[in-house]
Amino acid sequence: MAPRMRLVRLVVLLALQFLYFPINRTVQGGVVLATPWDDLFPLWPVWVIPYLLGLVWWIGCFVWAAWKMDDDLFQAFFISMVVVMLASYLVYIVYPTYVIRPSPQGDGFLTRVVAFLYHGDRVNNAFPSGHTYNTVMIALYWWRWMPRQRWLWLAITVVVLLSTLFTRQHNLPDLFGGIVFAWLGYRFGLWWVARSSRGG
Repeated sequence: MAPRMRLVRLVVLLALQFLYFPINRTVQGGVVLATPWDDLFPLWPVWVIPYLLGLVWWIGCFVWAAWKMDDDLFQAFFISMVVVMLASYLVYIVYPTYVIRPSPQGDGFLTRVVAFLYHGDRVNNAFPSGHTYNTVMIALYWWRWMPRQRWLWLAITVVVLLSTLFTRQHNLPDLFGGIVFAWLGYRFGLWWVARSSRGG
């Protein structure tokens, strides 16, 4: 794949990521998907650190994939991400969901960061969790690309997913939805590239 085409795909991925924000600010109302087990995850401000670092991780991985990943795997990754992002945005619009977040208490630095996060990211676009499907998708592809570091991709995934719960940005059903979207997108991307390589 020519470097120019890799750059185009990278720009598309980044542009689609930022499409989240106008949808987040436009969609209102909807339903709350919550379970009794969500009460096990109170607001814990320190978790805002891995939550925000997850955003940096995605961007870095998109650039990394466009720069170093082999052609077929990068093509599959690109297709998977595009399909999952567009599908999730459709769900956000057609079946709006939101979370009920607590009011951050106290005046500590991390509490102020949580308040800043809440101000910038409204309560909508809860299901499926974007933090989840982005992180799980990257972990699935990096697991395939760099299998010797599988423990690292798994650890990053667990920490980021827990951060969505302990920042009260998501409920458990949102995470399960994100995992399912990521898995289906992953399988679809691999299938699509395999099919194309066979000339099907």
